[in-house]
Amino acid sequence: MAEIKQEPMTKKKLDYVRRERTREMRQQVISFSLMIFLTFTAFGLVAMDIDSQFVIPIVIGMAFIQVILQFFYFMHMKDKGHEFAKLFMLTGIFLALSFVVTFIYIVWIGKPI
Repeated sequence: MAEIKQEPMTKKKLDYVRRERTREMRQQVISFSLMIFLTFTAFGLVAMDIDSQFVIPIVIGMAFIQVILQFFYFMHMKDKGHEFAKLFMLTGIFLALSFVVTFIYIVWIGKPI
């Protein structure tokens, strides 16, 4: 089995690594807090019995924001080296949207054959 050769870190490099990890952790905590806030806000809007014409677009928008935050901060899509995974996810999103739009057209808009 191959041995891992690690060089001892200099104080300058160690300080840099600690700052970067602290910054990353701070971003994740802020992102998580924002997602919890958006979730509680969505539950609150639904619980207040406001008109669904108003609530549904807002809740869908907040869900979209949460998905973006989860991709970038918890699935580390903001980091380099994830281009292949991004390509597959974008392809999946495109196919899913195409599927939804097609069936919305077939069921509600289009005329039956």
